[in-house]
Amino acid sequence: MEIRLNPKSANFFLLLIIGIPANLTILMLFIVSAISDKKLMPTDLILTKLSFVNIIVVLVRGIPQALTDIGIQKLFNNYGCKVVIFTYRVCRAMSVCITAVLSIYQCSVLLPPSSKYTTLKQKVAQNIVVIFLFIWCINGIIYIPLGFVYTQSEVNSTIPKYAINLEFCFVLFPNEVAYRVNGIVYSFRDFIFIGLMVLSSSYIVAILYKHNKKLQNIRSPDQKQRNATELKAAKAVVMLVTLYVFLFGLDNAIWMYTLTVSNVAPVISSSRVFFALLYTAVSPLVIMGTNKKIQQKLKCFSYNTDKKVKQSTVAHIEIKTEEMNS
Repeated sequence: MEIRLNPKSANFFLLLIIGIPANLTILMLFIVSAISDKKLMPTDLILTKLSFVNIIVVLVRGIPQALTDIGIQKLFNNYGCKVVIFTYRVCRAMSVCITAVLSIYQCSVLLPPSSKYTTLKQKVAQNIVVIFLFIWCINGIIYIPLGFVYTQSEVNSTIPKYAINLEFCFVLFPNEVAYRVNGIVYSFRDFIFIGLMVLSSSYIVAILYKHNKKLQNIRSPDQKQRNATELKAAKAVVMLVTLYVFLFGLDNAIWMYTLTVSNVAPVISSSRVFFALLYTAVSPLVIMGTNKKIQQKLKCFSYNTDKKVKQSTVAHIEIKTEEMNS
């Protein structure tokens, strides 16, 4: 087996190097915050779930693709391929859905303070876990055929006409109807959640514009700081949604192209994977750059680390001094 490095494999390894540590950092910081504070705010809980599914996406899809690109073949048997593809597709779908839920929740936070909207905000916040369980179940059911029926590790001879060649696994559809229907169903689901993202983000942008004008007339420092915090959180959500919609557009433009042809080239499939993984690598950087709680935890961790290093250095110097004096 010949190990070969090329720009394609280098890109995937770069995404792994960025995506795994960045998402793990966010996940661990929120877990520590939940333990120390005894609870997580709904937005923090949503971001925790987003980081979790991003890690799974990178692990089950990024690593096999990177290893295949450097020349390592036959990574999985049939069962392994089915588990990997099913897990990837469900978690990739959850990444779409969680980003949509995040934008919708942030939209609800910015709704006018009336009794009707207050009840809605409370219901959304109280049922976040139920909402996610429902979405997990729906996505799991949708991807059973693709993951466990149509996926296998290798083909007997030539690649069938209606197949997706992932290089380390193959998704073989029995006929053209199954191929097109699966593609349309998955795209329709994605477009629904992308539409919800765009609508909620558009409302957030409109609210941000109005709040920026109000902030100029607010004299109370506390009220001004509270509004500024809400605005910063809303801006972060808009940035995540904008990033996702852009990468989603590239991803689905390629997907729509694949639905019009048969025997899709492996480079086309890997291009789609690259854009999907790019969101998992860049989004945690956006979260860390805009989330105040994460920034505070990182500063605290950095301060404690520096303090321990200085104490260890001082203790080491003192021991050396005592040895020299003796």
